[in-house]
Amino acid sequence: MPVRARNAVAVLAGAAGLAAGAHSLARLGRAGRGRHRLGPGDPAERAETVSVVVPARDEAGRVGGCVAALLGQDAAVAEVVVVDDGSSDATAAEAAAAGAGPVRAAPTGRARAEVRVVAAPPPGPEVAGKAAACAYGAEVAAAGRWLAFVDADVVLAPEALSRLLAACRDSGAVAASPLARQATRTWWEELLLPDLGLAVAERLDLDAVADPASPDAFLSGQCLLVRRDAYDGVGGFAAVAGSLVEDLALAAALKAAGGRLELRLAPGLAAVRMYGRFGDLWEGLAKNLAEVWGAGAGDLARQAARALAGVAPWLALAARPGPPARRVALAGGLLQLTVRAGGRLVAGADPRLALAYPAADLVLLAVYADSVRRRRTGAPVSWKGRTYPADRSGARSPAGATPDRRPRQPQAEP
Repeated sequence: MPVRARNAVAVLAGAAGLAAGAHSLARLGRAGRGRHRLGPGDPAERAETVSVVVPARDEAGRVGGCVAALLGQDAAVAEVVVVDDGSSDATAAEAAAAGAGPVRAAPTGRARAEVRVVAAPPPGPEVAGKAAACAYGAEVAAAGRWLAFVDADVVLAPEALSRLLAACRDSGAVAASPLARQATRTWWEELLLPDLGLAVAERLDLDAVADPASPDAFLSGQCLLVRRDAYDGVGGFAAVAGSLVEDLALAAALKAAGGRLELRLAPGLAAVRMYGRFGDLWEGLAKNLAEVWGAGAGDLARQAARALAGVAPWLALAARPGPPARRVALAGGLLQLTVRAGGRLVAGADPRLALAYPAADLVLLAVYADSVRRRRTGAPVSWKGRTYPADRSGARSPAGATPDRRPRQPQAEP
């Protein structure tokens, strides 16, 4: 390639990198404002009672830690109901043992909450498994004024529920979720998941989610706190049991009914390890990303542009442009590297792996493209031994949109 062409490409790549980096910095800076963060030192609400529901399917090795953390909450946890959703492993036994074993007393000295392990009925022909398990757990758990739905792979800090309750009290919200820290053990988890979290944080408008006048709605099913009367008022998870993104569907229903939502960055209050194997990560994200980020050509193009703007400055530098063009390309690459490293640091991840952010972007783009392909072609979605037909409409279900609520029939059981 002639020198002039290499210089022009480098300048364009650098400009794209600078624009993308500035956009990411602005979005992450807005999401990271103090008003959107929640930590152990924030105000607590310990008078409101909470019933906790833990939907669990093949979560042996994880559910015990989740239950123990729930029993150590300083909030008024009245009961913990673990819903064994047809597990083929020792999930039920581990949950029962955690409920019976010694647990650190809550700072308030309250009596230990009762732990019950119940078996979920097999999901019906028009529902998704997790939503049905959550709905059943909410029917069983009747002691608390608030309901908390906590995934079995989540470990909450002792102050988590009381701080979420206080956030709802102070804002008048009927539901809230913390955005958890990603607990990682393998190099690929450490490479990919923090970058996925940054991409999610960039897309979310936390001010709009909290604004009752805005249609934007988002809650995280990893940990979701909701006032029982508001939950019952929209029909709860039973009313959205046909959705594979039941948390977004419930959030949209609560917002449409006039409820206020709170979504807080809370890496010090909640940690989650979603995927133990790379194959599980691919399948899990391929199941959800098209539902959450959208399956339209424009949605995919925006994510592709983000990944391309990340890698383009470094590719341009490899072509050895002239000094002025080289400086522009280097500036674009370094700005994005700085943003990614800073985001990882804030999220409690290793900032050194930000050096590999272009590779992480390209892998996540490939997973997202596969998710879009599956949805647009009607390829079935499989998760934990159950298979569901994908929606081919391509309708978008991000924060601010109404998720698809058509029934999805399980095709196979383990």
